[in-house]
Amino acid sequence: MSEDKAQRMTSLDVMKGIYMMLIIGLGSVLWNIGAIHEEQVWGKTLMQQMGHAQWEGLHVYDLIFPLFVYMSGVAMNFSIRKRLVNGQGIASLLWHLWSRAVLLIIAGWVVNGPLSWNMQEMRFASVLGLIGISGAMCGTLALILRRPLPIGITAVAIGIGIWAAQLYAGNYTPVGSINAAIDASICPGKLHYKIYDPEGPLCIVSATVLSMLGFLSGWVFSNAISTVKRVLIFVGSGFICLLVSTTCPIIKNIWTPCFVAAAAGIGAVILAGLHLLCDILPWRKWCYPFKVVGSNALFIYLVTNVIDFGKLTSRLFGGTCSALFPTEWQGVALSSCFLLLAWLLCLFLYRKGLFIRL
Repeated sequence: MSEDKAQRMTSLDVMKGIYMMLIIGLGSVLWNIGAIHEEQVWGKTLMQQMGHAQWEGLHVYDLIFPLFVYMSGVAMNFSIRKRLVNGQGIASLLWHLWSRAVLLIIAGWVVNGPLSWNMQEMRFASVLGLIGISGAMCGTLALILRRPLPIGITAVAIGIGIWAAQLYAGNYTPVGSINAAIDASICPGKLHYKIYDPEGPLCIVSATVLSMLGFLSGWVFSNAISTVKRVLIFVGSGFICLLVSTTCPIIKNIWTPCFVAAAAGIGAVILAGLHLLCDILPWRKWCYPFKVVGSNALFIYLVTNVIDFGKLTSRLFGGTCSALFPTEWQGVALSSCFLLLAWLLCLFLYRKGLFIRL
């Protein structure tokens, strides 16, 4: 990616921005629109897609967090390359990876709730912790293995190992899964779903595989190959992953290998499309709102979960929304205001050139 590295990174920020906007308000806007038209098929479908599958299956909302893990792997390829070119040693890189993981683990505890340190009340597993640890594990393996082929082989081998463990050491039910057994044995604190946690140890290993697949996508992105070849590799590998995803149940809550394959496949195809739209074709103004959020994606996730943006939105706009909108549209209006507040904070940071990397 020698000719225009900064510009080509636009698609990465836009992709992260789209996912994060769905998390911080856009998903709620769409769900509320669907609720207004719940009696119609499209409204009911929209509501369903803006929520999580109860167990087996895949909704759009199920993909947001995993695709962020995938994109973190893509971005990590650029980060590691840059640091190596600038003369940073392996030990320094490992320190960076694992100190970031520790920071995200602590941030995840804060997001989960009060730091009571009561093992019966406090949840230690978290979304941010999973991102941090899986990213550090991916980066460590990438530094050890160096080349794309051994990285890919290792990712596949780990995925097969998880598939075998989930199939033969348990079953694909909440109570009987090997994830539940591991979480109950070694996960401190309370578990998100009482008997298992979707960010537990085995889920972190699965997320590491997804991050490694993203890292390989970053390798394709950062090498000087033609645009057509790059897009074909993304689309081709994406459809291979989607084909693999049909071989076992897709269950987000225990991060089955087929869920990982589906997320990687969909991520690669979306990345191919955004690469064309954001980096190659001449019209890019539509990217700006998403790039603004994607540039500080984890930061705005942390802020909107620690600070009660819902109460702030109600205080600022609740009365206005009640006065201007009929009852059924007030949820859409308030969710839109919530999203606007978060976006304006991102815009302030973006215009000041403040990019808070977590």
